[in-house]
Amino acid sequence: MDRELLKGSTPLLLLSLLCEGPMYGYQIIETVRQRTGGTYTLKEGALYPALHKLEATEFIASYWETQENGRERRYYAIQPAGHAFLTAKKKEWNQFVDMVQAFVGPKV
Repeated sequence: MDRELLKGSTPLLLLSLLCEGPMYGYQIIETVRQRTGGTYTLKEGALYPALHKLEATEFIASYWETQENGRERRYYAIQPAGHAFLTAKKKEWNQFVDMVQAFVGPKV
C-alpha cells in the first residue's frame, strides 16, 4: 500500500482506535496489523511521534499504569477535543472518498 496515501490519515486512524478505549503503543500497532490483515504495519518510528503530536494538541492524554508483573505501560486515551477533531476529520474523509469515487468509480 502506498504510504503517501496513509501519511495524512494517521491521526484519523489513531483517534478512531482510541475511541474504543485507552490503548498502549504495542497494542495500537498490533490492532492496526490485525485489522488490515497485515497489509499495513504502523512502525514505532511513525506511531510515537504521531501520538506525541496528538497529546501536544490535547486531543489525547497519556498515563502510566503498573502491570501485574510490576512493569509500567503508557496508555493513551482520547479527550473531548480529540472527539471533536475526529468528527470533523471523519466528515472530511467521507467527502474525500466521495470525490475520488466520482472519478474512479465504486470499490471493485
